[in-house]
Amino acid sequence: MKDLYKTLGVAESAEDAAIKKAYRKLAKEFHPDVTGDDKKKTERFKEINEAYAVLGDAQKRREYDRLKHAPVRPDGMPEGFDADAFARTFGGARATAGGVEFGGDFDVNDIFASLFGGAGAPGGRATQSWGRGRPRQSRGADVIGQLPVSFAEAALGTKRTIRTGAGATVEVSLPPGVDTGGRLRVPGKGAAAPSAGGMTGDMYLDVDVRPDPHLRRAGDDIELDLPVTISEAVLGAKVEVPTVEGPVTLSIPPGTSSGARLRLRGRGIKRPDGTRGDQIARVEIVAPKIKPDDTETRKLFEQIAERTGGAGVRRF
Repeated sequence: MKDLYKTLGVAESAEDAAIKKAYRKLAKEFHPDVTGDDKKKTERFKEINEAYAVLGDAQKRREYDRLKHAPVRPDGMPEGFDADAFARTFGGARATAGGVEFGGDFDVNDIFASLFGGAGAPGGRATQSWGRGRPRQSRGADVIGQLPVSFAEAALGTKRTIRTGAGATVEVSLPPGVDTGGRLRVPGKGAAAPSAGGMTGDMYLDVDVRPDPHLRRAGDDIELDLPVTISEAVLGAKVEVPTVEGPVTLSIPPGTSSGARLRLRGRGIKRPDGTRGDQIARVEIVAPKIKPDDTETRKLFEQIAERTGGAGVRRF
């Protein structure tokens, strides 16, 4: 039975994050955009995708581990192997959230051939039957790629023109609100079928949202740490703050304290129904550092301290 862990260069005990990291590194290294027409590296890229299609899914990985370590029957199959159960597990199911499809829709014969050889193998005839006992038409392999997007693109949604492994270009729509780990399915844009009359595989794009230097996501809201000066906090001010749509003006009320949360309504993550969360700016008062020889500034603050006092500030 093929060792998929070896294909990705990870140990069987590797955690999901380690497997995903290894896959991303190898997929980037062997992607056809990088390797060009190198057939051996293209085949390696296909093997990497096939391995991650199994190890990247918790249910498929558990069943693969069970079969991998099971005793081998006289027919060469693992003890406890059941065709129907295999089809249910590795056939995959799709769940949709916010317009992004998670999980797989992988061809059972392709996965069987990859793990055991024979059935569904390119150029060969299917010897293992599924369901009604008739071999299915061959189908091209599914291809898994990476889709890096900016924080703003993920928040608002976007369209991207990407290049497939075959060199063709295709426009894909990224729905608003997607986060890292989302998987976008592009039907019919995977590898070509190995024989005439077969179906082209699908392309799956794993979304990787690049962090923003100032903004961070909190559910459907966006948070921002907002440094302000003492005078801005005491007297109030209008300051410019970043949002996913560009800078806007935010009013700081007089007497604002550190930790105050100022809300920009409708400036957060866009939801599937078109509504949006809010952007929340958390105030952080930055105290000035007075130079030892700056006696004038020190006296000014001492006078302010005398006028305002400290009563009621600390409740302990």
